[in-house]
Amino acid sequence: MLLRVLFLTLMLSCASHAAPLDRMEQAPSDWGGKVFNPSYAFPTTAPVAGPRPWETVDFKTDATAYMDAILVYLFEGQHRSTWDVAANPVRKWYHGPWMGPGGNGREFINGLTRERSSRPGELGPSHIFCRQNWAVGFYNDTGGFTLGRIWAPVINETGKPDLSVLPFPVGTVVAKLLYTEADATEVPLLAGAPEVQGNINERSNPTDPDCPANTEPRAPATLRLLQLDVAVRDARAAETGWVFGTFVYDGRLSGSDPWAKLKPVGVMWGNDPALSDSEVTQGKMPIESLVLSDFGFGRTFGRGGRMNGPVDNPASACLSCHMTAQWPNPAPVTPPSGAAWDRVGCWFRNLGPTTPFGTPPSSSVPCGTIPSPTPTSLDFSLQLAVGLRNYEREPQPFATTFSVDELKTARESDKVTFQVDGVDSVPIDREGLE
Repeated sequence: MLLRVLFLTLMLSCASHAAPLDRMEQAPSDWGGKVFNPSYAFPTTAPVAGPRPWETVDFKTDATAYMDAILVYLFEGQHRSTWDVAANPVRKWYHGPWMGPGGNGREFINGLTRERSSRPGELGPSHIFCRQNWAVGFYNDTGGFTLGRIWAPVINETGKPDLSVLPFPVGTVVAKLLYTEADATEVPLLAGAPEVQGNINERSNPTDPDCPANTEPRAPATLRLLQLDVAVRDARAAETGWVFGTFVYDGRLSGSDPWAKLKPVGVMWGNDPALSDSEVTQGKMPIESLVLSDFGFGRTFGRGGRMNGPVDNPASACLSCHMTAQWPNPAPVTPPSGAAWDRVGCWFRNLGPTTPFGTPPSSSVPCGTIPSPTPTSLDFSLQLAVGLRNYEREPQPFATTFSVDELKTARESDKVTFQVDGVDSVPIDREGLE
């Protein structure tokens, strides 16, 4: 009995020193390596606006300079070998809460979550196996202040997340590092890429070209940096409020600093609603995306030439996917495969930061239909959408050690559609509907 009391006291003590904002995968008892420590000490007062060097550059006329300014800001003070963003002496960065549960949830080494897998051939002619991609994202202090206000009722145990504080303020910057299990023999651009360890799903059959399901057991593996995404709340993006950009690591470049080999794919500030699939076949191009390079992949990354990254779903584009972020979330992230443009175009509207996507269109439901009660727009934050969905399913903060069967059940549960206040909450699935 005494031991049980001491154990419970220890758990409560730990909870009081770390915000109860996740239910994460735990390191094995014999693990002696790095263990992820999320940055949840959000600012409690609005940060004083610091330098925003990108605001001196017109992203519509000089996308390269705009992206370079963001990269300098992102790297300033960062420990790029560990990406311990809470230890940055220049400015702190913050992780999105409650990203732990589910089959794509945070792994314990570097806090990576599973992203869309790269199908054979998508990363070049030598790419013959499906490869997993894992990522970690974080917000600057401006965005972190808003996250802290959203999750304050959970931290203080007074209620559920407060979405009334949205949208994110101008000056919010979000960055996401994407790592792949592919290597330079498959993707030459990965030569010399920064590496991290990630506890990822095991491939039970080494000759199977398909990726393992996210319910399969996990084991530590080496991952390599391929892509870095950024999103900036910029008042000059008049309709959407955001500028999205993507970098690709290019190991073919000379030099000893691998982080200097990140080069921009381009930027995107709108979805080009008037650009249909048929107009693309006639040679028309986006005017709200600037694409600088395909890095020799020989394909466009986003639908209709819109800006996207090489590991992203080519049926959509950066801004389009993130525009679906709402709570509850009745619409999938990407449009249905094979659907006509009169349905697909619903994912390529230009919505503002406070306008929810609504329900997916069908033969009987027009695009833009808002269910009752009205979902709250999450201002393009899919991290927030995932966190809210996870919190609704698993609100208990204390990490649990699962048996293999229990773990599989927990990971399968993120595929389930459930209702919140009478509105469907569908899985947030970057793989797309196939």
